Amino acid sequence: MLESLNFSSALSGEATIEIILLAIVIVISGFLLYAYIYFSSSKWILKWYGAQKIQRSEKTLLYSLLENLASRAEVKPPEIYSFESRIPSMFTVGHTSKSSIAISTSMLEMFGELEIEALMAHEIGHIKNKDVGKNTFIALIAGTIMLFPNFTMWCSMLSGFGQPEDPAPRYFRYIGTAIAVPPAALLIHLTNPAKRELEADEVAVKLTKNPQVLAKTIEYLENYIPLQPVSTKFNPGHFHLFSTHTQQIRGYLSIFISLFDTHPETGDRITRILSNSTYIKNENISNKRSRVPGFFDVKNWRLALGISFVTYMAFLFVVIVGVTFLLKDFNFLINIGITAVYTGIVLLLIGATAKLSRRETYFKNPSVIPKRIILNSVQAFKQLMKKCLKSVRFNSNNYIHRKKSDTKEEKKSEIS
Repeated sequence: MLESLNFSSALSGEATIEIILLAIVIVISGFLLYAYIYFSSSKWILKWYGAQKIQRSEKTLLYSLLENLASRAEVKPPEIYSFESRIPSMFTVGHTSKSSIAISTSMLEMFGELEIEALMAHEIGHIKNKDVGKNTFIALIAGTIMLFPNFTMWCSMLSGFGQPEDPAPRYFRYIGTAIAVPPAALLIHLTNPAKRELEADEVAVKLTKNPQVLAKTIEYLENYIPLQPVSTKFNPGHFHLFSTHTQQIRGYLSIFISLFDTHPETGDRITRILSNSTYIKNENISNKRSRVPGFFDVKNWRLALGISFVTYMAFLFVVIVGVTFLLKDFNFLINIGITAVYTGIVLLLIGATAKLSRRETYFKNPSVIPKRIILNSVQAFKQLMKKCLKSVRFNSNNYIHRKKSDTKEEKKSEIS
């Protein structure tokens, strides 16, 4: 009896040691992965935009302006990169010990010394406020998530569903976007990017002592950028990195862009810059919608959340079918449990995204927001079904057309 007790206790002791060792390995692996992403994310984002380092001999004045700003802010001067883009834009990536400012070629061509200095002062403000490491880390993860829609589109094309502009690949990309947007937008809004932009503006005003130039430049960019052609280079998961709204998204995916409205309203932002007012943590940002035409729309915001909710719940059917296939039997209790847990996670994800992506000041009656999101889910379901039926009809018509053409060719070959 004693021997059996000793044997069982030894086994339990060995199992406990194995669990502890496994936990230690998981923690160390997670830490190493986090460290790798944190210190290499800036390199990957610069590669994404094809940014090339500007040598001091090429832009001596630019480096002098930046070093002067960094000296006043008491931070290490960042490296300067440039990337090809017709959209005038600027962003900063890096971590605690090293940072880099990337400026588009069109911005360097359009603006003079004062405007560039004001925008670089804003980026130095992010460095001084220690925003850059967090912004870069989140940008890499959110940007990677937002590659999923293109992945689904290419998978559908490789499976023989047509070209990028055909209904079926567009439908798969639409579904992929509905799945990817909530987690990506949630990650970005957890860092409160609008607040960080206002705080960086304050630092820029203190460094340049010229709020008029910063206000005028931001206002010009916010009105100029929406008029430019849409560029596929800009990833929505990176929008929070830029000084202003990057661009207006057009087309059938435009309803999702409202979830990535990461900047404060331009009019309010300019007023704060010109008055040199201090942003209070608990103060509401008094914008009903973005100044950029079509960037934020309350109706599209609700519809986007509704579409994402319907898409996630539709995927539940696939999960239940998979579990039933593995168990080789339909277990009611297990499927009910899976449904309850899955639905709870989806509601938590959609609810948190809705809460953080738009402040209550944007709506006349915030209490009806969940109800309207649910009502929009019905509309979203109808919209998804229409797109699905359209893609099915397109593919069936193509199949019939190919069948007829094959039959004609066979008849011609028989006659000859």
